Amino acid sequence: MTLICQVAMAQQIVHTTTGRVRFRVPRVQRDPAYGELLVQLLESLAIVERVRLNPQAATVVVQYQPHLLDEAVVYEQLNQCFEQARVAMPQPLPESAAPADAIALEDYEAQVEADARLETDWERLGLPLVALGVSLLSVPLELPFAVVGAAVLASAWPWFRRVGQQMSQGHPPNVDLLDSLWMALHTVNGQVLAPALKTTLVGARADVRDRRRRQQLHVYPSVLMAHYEHLTVERQGHSFTIESQELQAGDLLWLQPGDVVPADGGIVAGLAEVEPAHFEASRQVRVCRPSDSLYAGSQILTGQVQLLVRRTGWQTRLGLITDLLHTEPVYDSALAHQQGEFARQAVLPTLALSGVLWLATGAYEPAIAPLQFDFGSGVQLSLRTVMLSAQVFAVQQGVYLPTAGTLEHLAQIDSLVIDGREGLPQRQQAQLLIQQLRQLGLHIYLLQDQGMSIEGTTDLTSDRLADLQAYLMANQRRVGWMSFGETCSCPEPTWLPIRWQPSTFAPNAKMVILLDGDWFALGRGIAIARDALERTYQNVALISLPNLAVTFGGMFFGLHPVVNVLTNNATAFMAEFWHGSSPQFRTALLPTASTTVPLPLLSLGSPQLAVAS
Repeated sequence: MTLICQVAMAQQIVHTTTGRVRFRVPRVQRDPAYGELLVQLLESLAIVERVRLNPQAATVVVQYQPHLLDEAVVYEQLNQCFEQARVAMPQPLPESAAPADAIALEDYEAQVEADARLETDWERLGLPLVALGVSLLSVPLELPFAVVGAAVLASAWPWFRRVGQQMSQGHPPNVDLLDSLWMALHTVNGQVLAPALKTTLVGARADVRDRRRRQQLHVYPSVLMAHYEHLTVERQGHSFTIESQELQAGDLLWLQPGDVVPADGGIVAGLAEVEPAHFEASRQVRVCRPSDSLYAGSQILTGQVQLLVRRTGWQTRLGLITDLLHTEPVYDSALAHQQGEFARQAVLPTLALSGVLWLATGAYEPAIAPLQFDFGSGVQLSLRTVMLSAQVFAVQQGVYLPTAGTLEHLAQIDSLVIDGREGLPQRQQAQLLIQQLRQLGLHIYLLQDQGMSIEGTTDLTSDRLADLQAYLMANQRRVGWMSFGETCSCPEPTWLPIRWQPSTFAPNAKMVILLDGDWFALGRGIAIARDALERTYQNVALISLPNLAVTFGGMFFGLHPVVNVLTNNATAFMAEFWHGSSPQFRTALLPTASTTVPLPLLSLGSPQLAVAS
């Protein structure tokens, strides 16, 4: 069969028949998020009947209706899907989906919590459901213990497999070993219901999480990859006809009724009714006028406007949110690494405690109970619920926090250096924000070569910067450095760079980006970050305290292990699906650039820091 279209280097056609084509796509082997996005795009085509992805073989098979369109048009549409996926996710993930030092993910259950896709749907939920059914029917049907025990142990196979892999690779024991021993010992002693219930509930939560994630990704279709129509733009005084993915900052284009806004920008002329994009907090239709902002994904209903493009492609709010949801950059969290290290160090003492209880009581149930101690799974759940929701919500509020580590750093800063040597935009708004940040416990330093000072700051000149650095380092301050130029010359590696509306920025740079030149976005970002950390601490308490109660109940009062399983999973469900995943942080009440209402003092997890003059 002659292929009229030209196949991109990222994929290769290896076999075709009428109505069916097989692509080899090497990237799907190492980048599951890219594979999911590619399948969604291909399935969205009206001519496509079925898409089958095989990551192990790095192939994508597409079945389509061959008689609806000409062959050339079919292959053109398929290749556009590959190009759209590449544009939407320009940065391939590394060979490992998580960094090598992500010790918080050395626990199998934590990886299941993180939806790491370590097992098939049958292993994750099918076998546990069979084991639970067999254990419930074992008494009325008088099933042989060998059959029941084998079913329960098979449902726990992912835990056993990871323990075997870790031991064979010489890794120290971790929480997987405790879980495996707990399930194996209960099964051997005839207590099959508790381990079967544990594997079922953990798998069920992972399945619910997977479905919610797919639904969430579907809610954020990226305009930057879905619209390839030709646009007429004005660029440097000349008119051009280009495709939407070729838009550049500074382009001018007119938008008519029915048009979907292809980029973020500001209105310079015209009047229109606009339906906001999916990610915007309010979905109510609004009237937009000159000086108002429009975001990619919005749709013009009536009227017409001329848009000055500010950001295109993945640097739009919609592109950043889509990238965050697909890549989930949360594994650099210092809190999660501390929790993982603590959990690893606690394994051997827990085994020793179980041995002491065995020697003291001679009963296996009190000795097994400590193996279900919770060592901070609330942090694990918060990584991809609270942390990721906060990152997405921050983009909605005009602040880009590229990783969970950046979010943590922003939440913990107690000093802010504002580098005004290249000019200080919107001085009046800056003064209002500085006053509000001081209410949140920040000490503000304004660095200027010359010019008027701003009330509420400690004014500096360049020759005093070295003294300030020495003072802040000596007092172990956590510092943010805010700059306004095209480059950010943050002088101290441990300080957090904060950029004011840069024209371009790298997707993985560890810095805070204020997207729209809004001073108040910084205050909203700090409040979002602090609120996210507070919710994480609340999740830890929500899960750990009931876990301690039922574990000690099993050790000293003979509490049934089923109660432990139900309690642990109920609190985890509450932390993840009720308390942890709500995107509405308290920053929804914070002011925008057009208001002068002071920031409210938030009830935070840590005490307010005193400001030294």
